[in-house]
Amino acid sequence: MVRSGDWINHGSTGGDSTVCTEAVARRLGNGPGQLKDIEFWMYAMFYPHPEFQQIDPYQGFHTIHEFFFFPWNRKARDTHNVTDWAQWGWAYGMHAHHYRFANAVKEKRGMDWWFNAVTTPDAHGYFNMSYGTNNCNIFRQTARKVVFEVRSDYPWAEGGRFNTIHIDDVDYWVEVDCEKYRWPQMNERAFQPSPVEQQIAENVMQIMRDRDVIQLGIGSLPSACVAALTDAGFKDLGVHTEMLNFGLMKLIESGQVTNAYKTLDRGKSVWTFAFPVDVKWYYETIHRNQALAAYDIDYTNNLNVLTRIDNMISINNCVAVDLLGQISTGFYERRPISSSGGFFQFHIFCAQSKGGRGVAAMTSRSKHGTSRIVPFLPEGSTVDVPAQFANYICTEYGMVNLRGLSGYERTAALISIAHPDDREWLEREARENGLLPPKFPVSMLPAEGGGRRYPACEERRNYKIPMGSAVWGYEWDQGIQSGK
Repeated sequence: MVRSGDWINHGSTGGDSTVCTEAVARRLGNGPGQLKDIEFWMYAMFYPHPEFQQIDPYQGFHTIHEFFFFPWNRKARDTHNVTDWAQWGWAYGMHAHHYRFANAVKEKRGMDWWFNAVTTPDAHGYFNMSYGTNNCNIFRQTARKVVFEVRSDYPWAEGGRFNTIHIDDVDYWVEVDCEKYRWPQMNERAFQPSPVEQQIAENVMQIMRDRDVIQLGIGSLPSACVAALTDAGFKDLGVHTEMLNFGLMKLIESGQVTNAYKTLDRGKSVWTFAFPVDVKWYYETIHRNQALAAYDIDYTNNLNVLTRIDNMISINNCVAVDLLGQISTGFYERRPISSSGGFFQFHIFCAQSKGGRGVAAMTSRSKHGTSRIVPFLPEGSTVDVPAQFANYICTEYGMVNLRGLSGYERTAALISIAHPDDREWLEREARENGLLPPKFPVSMLPAEGGGRRYPACEERRNYKIPMGSAVWGYEWDQGIQSGK
């Protein structure tokens, strides 16, 4: 039923299409019955599709618009200079990109097809979006034809909201051979952080405490924090995250997560997508689990929601930070790495909550031996978090809070956590470019609560950045008035 010129939404993270996308890919070509001018719109596709590289590697008959690169399509970009990329982020970013496709009249919608993986329907005719709840409430408003790929290995994820769709709203559904189209598997529970990652995690622990509500990003570095959290013995932790990963699942299993003191969704660990890279473990953890709540991306990553969750802390990877405090995660030195994803919302707006913190974590040097702290972001790099919103920056050499620092202080603080062999170069570049004073001695800013009149994290526990309130800093003022 797919015709040349059709636009196809391939689903997104956790709801990755397999059989339908492969079937379309195998029809690409210029012969009778084959397809050309097909446009795939992809959103963080984790499931690999090598058939694209085998059949149409230079994208002569199709094009891919991908908004969050994973290794398989990053390789296509590096090898053949194909695959479209755009800067975006979840929640508002997804709505912004789909504004053009959405329409109340189904026949006028911009997408011809939406493919998405789901559970088998229940007795009332509802499909559950399972691992891929995130964008489905947006996607359902944008396509003329909806095709669900039913997977028996997908668990029923308890809501939340917008995590089910009724069969009356679906045009077609196909059953997936889950053995043939199995998710890429890995033994995450055997993961051991490197010594550098362990040190970064220990640095982050300096600002952690009981009852914190945690968001972790993708990658081994944020997950290293889980081992540190377990060793530290924190209690009554909460979870409000975009991605439910193995680190958070291990933390929940440890009993340290109770969600008992959350200001929103008390008693529930909130999430919106997952990669089931250990099918059995993920299924057993998520299926009908009343302690978990799957929400749409417009809730988990909503800036107004995040500012209302007391003691939120987000821990995410970044690619580089320059001495101005600009953070890059998605596109660096003319090369797509991934994209903003939820980094922007979580880093900035978790830090707006009462007692909130946003942490950008990175090794001091890349795998190529280059410094991740640079004088200025190189040409062809995106700014995913502007300097004025940067919060905590952490490497294996320490952690600094950039909030409220002057330019000189900010530069000195970042140099202090760079690799020791890069500090002389960074200081020289900073002085030549006016980021450090030519003669006045600016001491390297130590850890939080240091000697330059900077409060420790614990001192700010009851402080909330005002978000349009008529009463400025109410919690802080009340603390002063009561003598706390």
